[in-house]
Amino acid sequence: MGRGFAGVLLAGLLWLAAGAGLAQPVEESPDVRVIIDVSGSMRSNDPDQLAASALELLSALLPDGTPAGVWTFGERVDNPLPLGEVDDEWRERAMALRPALVEYQQHTDIEAAVRSAAESPANGWRHLVLLTDGMIDLAPARGAKPEIDLASRRALLDELAPALAQRGVVVHAIAFSDEADLRLVERLSRTTGGLPALVQSPESLLGAFVDIVERIFPADQVPLAEGRFAIEPGVEAFSALLFHAPNGDPLILVAPDGTRFTPDSPPPGARWQVEPRFDLLRVPDPAPGEWRVEGEIADDSRIGVSGAVSLQLAPLPAVLNPGQTLPLEAWLARGGEPWQEAPEDLAISVTLLDAEEAPRAEVWLVRQGERFVGELTVPELSGAARLRFQARGEGIDRLRDLAVNVQPLLSLLDEAEEGHGVGDSRLAPLGERFHEDLATGREGEAVPDSAADRFIDFIHDLPAHAATLWREGRPWLERRGAAFAGDPRQWVVAGLVVVLLLTLLALRRTRRRRRVVHREEPHV
Repeated sequence: MGRGFAGVLLAGLLWLAAGAGLAQPVEESPDVRVIIDVSGSMRSNDPDQLAASALELLSALLPDGTPAGVWTFGERVDNPLPLGEVDDEWRERAMALRPALVEYQQHTDIEAAVRSAAESPANGWRHLVLLTDGMIDLAPARGAKPEIDLASRRALLDELAPALAQRGVVVHAIAFSDEADLRLVERLSRTTGGLPALVQSPESLLGAFVDIVERIFPADQVPLAEGRFAIEPGVEAFSALLFHAPNGDPLILVAPDGTRFTPDSPPPGARWQVEPRFDLLRVPDPAPGEWRVEGEIADDSRIGVSGAVSLQLAPLPAVLNPGQTLPLEAWLARGGEPWQEAPEDLAISVTLLDAEEAPRAEVWLVRQGERFVGELTVPELSGAARLRFQARGEGIDRLRDLAVNVQPLLSLLDEAEEGHGVGDSRLAPLGERFHEDLATGREGEAVPDSAADRFIDFIHDLPAHAATLWREGRPWLERRGAAFAGDPRQWVVAGLVVVLLLTLLALRRTRRRRRVVHREEPHV
């Protein structure tokens, strides 16, 4: 069984999974639940307490009235900030959580943390933001290791994650160090429709939190270049998120008429929050024209705007695959409805940027009435990326940046074939031990799965992956499906998939019948 076998199976399952997507639509406003790892390794991986800074940034970015809460976990799970509506008092309580984030614990129970945070019911989508720097590591008192760790991991990925998706719970998982279980982060996010992120440096953690907030609460931006940005007539407010070096010189905001503002003397009605690594200011009723920021700011700073006119997008998945054809749809709305009087010269482009902000693919959408549609083929790349929608026309220039993660469709299969899946790579040595039972290991304990076992695990997980892929690619499939209605060849494909599924069931039964082989200790 190889790459071609798995590819055919996935293609067939996508057709058979029609109407069986995991996540159920929920129209009410979402709530946000932050889950922060406080295991002992965070002491060395986060010496500057960037997790606390990220929580403070998240608190500042969440809209008023959003239900939100904070959970921490190590060996046990705590809820230092219960679920409540975001307001000034809630933000003050969140800002006061720094001491709770350094109460380090010895072990790491990710499954229990996700279960606990997802328990409380909600009126809309529940978005869980998981930050971890490690892998599942349960206390030895709970059972033999590594069996209990592997069992908890499988329960999280194979049982809990699909159940959460059915209940409208999305998990955005952030791996905070190279020691984190990257496969777990990717699979947990993908199954639930969330955004996975690998944070390469402490500073990029703040950007990862912003990317997640922008997926939950999308907002328009205007281009920011060399500290300059233009505000159009009709913009009701703008928010400037300005990243900078720790404890740098104070920033200065200059209005179109040359008036200079500082944190001590902000624009009328504005709120200017200064933190060691970022400034966040909200300016109501801004004067139209060119504004500029004086001072050193990072390239990932951004200017958000709000008003009667907004750039709207059709839903897009958080995880993409190389070679995938991505259907795109965008339009300008006024008062929530498509803007019928949009500029005649309006044009909308979509660019896929890689982690270095280099363009990897671009397409101009085609105007169809009040909307613009098109398709973009995802190029060969892997990891964090960004879809940038830009609408330009007379008197308007708007951006929408949407963080995505590009994962090869068969990445899990590659790891299984190579025998170095993240979840198993740091377990006990696999060397032969003549005094032990080869099938069960030392004193009857099971040895870590072999490469073949991991391959069978991957095949076992294919239905869940296929259902998730169906949810993400359903709009494209529905448009294409009409063209193939009544095609007898599709029945042949369906029959082939049934045969393959029966083969998989036989393989699973074979795997369960573990043969116990004994080897006697050699004599000299």
